[in-house]
Amino acid sequence: VIVNVVDFKMSLADAVAAPRIHHQALPDIIGYERNGLLPAVVDSLKAMGHEVRMRGGYSGDIAAIQRVGGRWVGVPDPRRGGGAAGW
Repeated sequence: VIVNVVDFKMSLADAVAAPRIHHQALPDIIGYERNGLLPAVVDSLKAMGHEVRMRGGYSGDIAAIQRVGGRWVGVPDPRRGGGAAGW
């Protein structure tokens, strides 16, 4: 989410709603949600020796806040019910 906002200049709402990609040291697997990686990227990662798996469902959920124009804006993850608020 942070990479999408900072590096790709997505709105916080779009970044929270976007498919997620996850990697950690153990297990050494790149997991991604449906539509999270282009097929060519998956093929390229596999060609480099990475283990890549599409995850069923979604990878967690988030409630995020961002300072916009001097106020806080809350964005809930559309994957689940809930909300986010800032003041």
